[in-house]
Amino acid sequence: MRLLKCLMALAAVAVLAGCAHPLTIGPDLSKVERDATERPIPRNVGYYIPADVLERAVTTEGGGGDSVTYKPYKDMEIAFYKMLGNVFKNVTRLKSANDAEVLAKGDIAYVITPEISTNSSSPSPFTWPPTRFAVNLSCRITDASGKFVGRAGVTGNGQAEYDEFKADFSLSGRRAALDAVLKMQAELLKMSALRAE
Repeated sequence: MRLLKCLMALAAVAVLAGCAHPLTIGPDLSKVERDATERPIPRNVGYYIPADVLERAVTTEGGGGDSVTYKPYKDMEIAFYKMLGNVFKNVTRLKSANDAEVLAKGDIAYVITPEISTNSSSPSPFTWPPTRFAVNLSCRITDASGKFVGRAGVTGNGQAEYDEFKADFSLSGRRAALDAVLKMQAELLKMSALRAE
């Protein structure tokens, strides 16, 4: 009987140790701002994220042998939209990357398709929230006809220790997402191809 209880306890620990805890990595929108000295690009843009990609969940490592799960595109979409609004004259969310009627009606000069990959980790054997997080954000840019214009890519990094994340388990992810969005904003603002007449 004692052996059976021990085996059941070990099985319970094994199940708990393999959990994928849900996070939300959307950054603080109040911090997605443009420096007043930066000159925005006087163009209308559209961005396109396929519906299945928007809902795609990913799982990466946490601490204590656990993992975390989240939807990077969905979590970051509003911040991405706001960032594009800081860079360009007007932003439209597109349902299709090549809807000629919508592109013409919105006088859209460029279509931006984001790609996001993530990584997280924690050396802690006792707590599951990740203390280190990375968000790789790249943007493929085409003109309204579909011709390739350019690509920009950045990596956002975020860290959070136990004292900080005990009130917000997503903190390192939120910080990494914010870092990625602000770095992408800087990259787009300095792309001379986007300012070409």
